[in-house]
Parts: sequence; structure tokens; C-alpha cells
Amino acid sequence: MSALPRILVLTTVPQTMVAFFPRQLRSLAEAGFDVHAVSSPGEELDRLGRECGISTHGVPMERQVRPRQDAVSLGRLVRLMRRLRPQVVHAHTPKAGLLGMIAATIARVPVRLYTVHGLPLLTRTGLWRQVLEAAERTSAALSTRTYCVSPSLQREVVALKLCAAEKVFTLGSGSCSGIDLDRFQPTNERVAARKALRIPQEATLVTFIGRLAKDKGIDVLADAWPEVTARHPNMHLLLAGEDDSTDPVAPAALARLRQDPSVHLTGGVPTAQIPALYSATDICVLPTFREGLSQVALEAGAMGVPIVSSLVPGLVDSVVNGVTGILVAPREPGLLAAAILQLAADPARRREMGQAGMAHVRTNFSDQRLNSLWMAEYQSLASSLALDPVAARSIV
Repeated sequence: MSALPRILVLTTVPQTMVAFFPRQLRSLAEAGFDVHAVSSPGEELDRLGRECGISTHGVPMERQVRPRQDAVSLGRLVRLMRRLRPQVVHAHTPKAGLLGMIAATIARVPVRLYTVHGLPLLTRTGLWRQVLEAAERTSAALSTRTYCVSPSLQREVVALKLCAAEKVFTLGSGSCSGIDLDRFQPTNERVAARKALRIPQEATLVTFIGRLAKDKGIDVLADAWPEVTARHPNMHLLLAGEDDSTDPVAPAALARLRQDPSVHLTGGVPTAQIPALYSATDICVLPTFREGLSQVALEAGAMGVPIVSSLVPGLVDSVVNGVTGILVAPREPGLLAAAILQLAADPARRREMGQAGMAHVRTNFSDQRLNSLWMAEYQSLASSLALDPVAARSIV
């Protein structure tokens, strides 16, 4: 066993692990922690292990509620934790959080950490909302510490009584891992990127990056876009992301977008190609109904691209309204169109906002800063374990 504790980091799907945690996992391993990454199996998880020099374990998990499959996943996680005997389990995202905290409690893992990345329950009603609230409360109750990826999300968690106020934390300005500023920085790839995407070089390009989901406000964007192009004919819209069958966009809205010659849908885009999308973009758009922090807003800021988004928890931390972007009330197509047109008509303001966005992200959300904060947190927990392993079971 290494001198520092064995840490097991858990996400539902490997894409989340790959998107957020490679540098953090590598840094922990280099610092002497015995790091194990657990997620649904796949080549992405295997490659992550090789690149970061850590152990990986594939445990099939469903993102949706599937009682029979979830019970099987829980049993596999318990067996894995009993075999590995980690001192720290850190679970991310709702399903991995719930299964991970239950399994870690059963396996008597002394330090159980759960990070809330967002609250899908905010856009749900009735029985389904009650189920989601119960799941979040269970994950938080079984954790020894709960973290949120933004201060505004932390306030929501406390206000909804999902976790005791004294037990929930946000490190720094927020984020679970920060932004890789080596990858996300302004480049001279605009011409080549537009050529590859078949976007006219003279067009003003508005880009959405993320799941094509109802909660992301795609229906609202579909309603706003005709007003944008009616008043500014040289506008083009790029939608980069896969259809989300678990939260589908209204078929009529998608049909309107697909039939509009000014709209370009790429489907899923490999992670390595995401920076090129920002290079081609004049204005980023994210008309979401809910968000934990918004990685897209931070990436856009790091690339010097202003954003039009929603005035909701999470976005108020990642976007400085009127400075790095414009926030408007969610579910309001007219307000969304007006904000897009405002920036489309003012290139100088777009440049000013882009510069401010770069400074905001570099100051508050660099991955070096966040990784240092998380490293200090893990080392503090390691010290507690070393001093009193029994007391560590009740760390709060």
C-alpha cells in the first residue's frame, strides 16, 4: 500500500471521467496516492488508465433509473470496494453518487465524498421530482462530505434541504476540475475551422455545444432563431452535440432547425475537436433551464468567446453578466433573440467581453488552481486518516 490513501474515483460513464479528470487523476498518482477510476466499461476508460498511470475498473451502470440493473451494479461496486479496501471514495454525478455512497457505506469506507454537478430535479415535477430529491438526500446523508461545483448550486442544495449546510462545501470559485488553459486558448484556426464546418467566412456564427436536450433550451433556441435571422440575415447557427433520448427536444423544433439552411448540426464531436469549434465562433449560446456551473461557459470564456445564456444557478458563477456575456431569463425566446442580436451588431463589445472572459477564467477556474485545491483537500483528509482512522469515519 502507498504511503498516501487509496482513492477510488467513480463516475457513471467514462466520458465524464475523460472530460473532467485526466490531469487531476494523473496529479494524484504522481503525488503518491493509489488512484483507481471506476466507471462503466469501455475503451475510453482503459485508455484513461494507460495515459494517467492509474488502475481502472469497469462496472456497468445505467444513467437512468433501472432497479434491476442498479441492484446488480450496486453489488459489483460493493464487491470491488471490499476487495480494494479504499480509504477514500469520491463519486460524481447523480447515479454514480447514489450507488457509490451506498456501496461505500456497506463496504465501510471511512471517507465518502460526493460531488453534486447539477440538479436534474429542478426541471421535474410530481413523483419523479420526489424520487430525484430522495436520491440526492440519500447520497448526501451517506457521504462524509458533499461538494458542489458552484456557490449558487450549493445555495440551492441547502435551500432544498438536500444536505445539511455544515456538511456541504464548494472549493474556490467552483468547478470539479477547472479548465485546461493549454487546450482552451485563442488560436488562429478560425478560417480552417469554418472551412471544415462549411460555415461561410463572413457569417456571424452562434454556436451551441452540448446535449441536444429539452433542459438545454433547444426548443427555446428554435423559437428564437427565426427572429435572429429575420433581423440579421448573415447569421449562422452551429449545434454541436448528440440528441438526448432521455430528455428529447420537441420533434417539431428539431425539424425546424434541420430544415433551416442557416443551421448546421454536427452530431457528437470528439473531445479533441471542441476547441476548434470555439475558434470558429463569434457568440456562444446556452439557453439552459438548469446548470451546475457550465463547463461550456468556462471553455468559451477561456477561448475569448462571449456567451448568451440563462440567468439560472451555476451560470451566475461562470458568467459575469454584462461583462463576459449576457444572461437572460430562461424559456424566453424573445429575450434570447434580443441578446444574440445585441452582440451580433457590436463586434467591439464581443471583443471586450471575450477579453474579460479570458481573465475571469484564468483567475478563477484554471485546472492548475482547482487541482491544487483538490490536492490540498485530499491531503487534509489523508492527514485525518493517519491521525485517527476511527474518527475519520465521521469526518464532516
